[in-house]
Amino acid sequence: MKIFAIELSSRHGSIALLENGRVVAEKSWEEDFKNRQQLFDCLAELGADWDAVDLFAVGRGPGAFSGLRIGFSVVNALAAPGGKPVHALNSGAALAAQTGADRVAVVGDARRNKVWAGLFADHKIEGEFQLLERDELATFVPEGTPVVSPDHDRLEELLQNFQTLENPEPVFPTAGKLGELVFQRLEEGIESEPFEPLYMHPPVFIAPRFPA
Repeated sequence: MKIFAIELSSRHGSIALLENGRVVAEKSWEEDFKNRQQLFDCLAELGADWDAVDLFAVGRGPGAFSGLRIGFSVVNALAAPGGKPVHALNSGAALAAQTGADRVAVVGDARRNKVWAGLFADHKIEGEFQLLERDELATFVPEGTPVVSPDHDRLEELLQNFQTLENPEPVFPTAGKLGELVFQRLEEGIESEPFEPLYMHPPVFIAPRFPA
């Protein structure tokens, strides 16, 4: 089985091609949020035969609002012509799997003085992601559970009170690991997560300034 995976939930974007659960090509970059050309340059460099891809996978966050929207748009556009299936998986699972820890808390900066957090055992989420006030994180993370974050530099002051991995620094989910997990889930008969981004904040309606 050939899988194309895309992961744009953090400031490090990546895409990957996998065959039977093994990464055969991967491209990554640091996002320039003013210009998304890096993504399309990497897609061209990947040189994929899209007709040969059996399934498309996308990381659904939580994370960067614009990155998640673009990731879903890209896999939709690539999968639609051939009617290929698309599998969505939360990006925290890929990040948790990359640590190699049996149990880990994945935490991200949700802005507005909040964080999002999820607990993972063997890269599978326990319950659901939670949107928390920063002072609530201590009661959410079980004692002795290491914490990893793609936003460790922005949350450094908060996370210094928690157990971290040997090198406390940002850890970013990758498309390659996401694709590996999607392949494992398919082998185990696990269905796709909902095909929609994980937006932790509720939508905000702003009334138009001028009458229609």
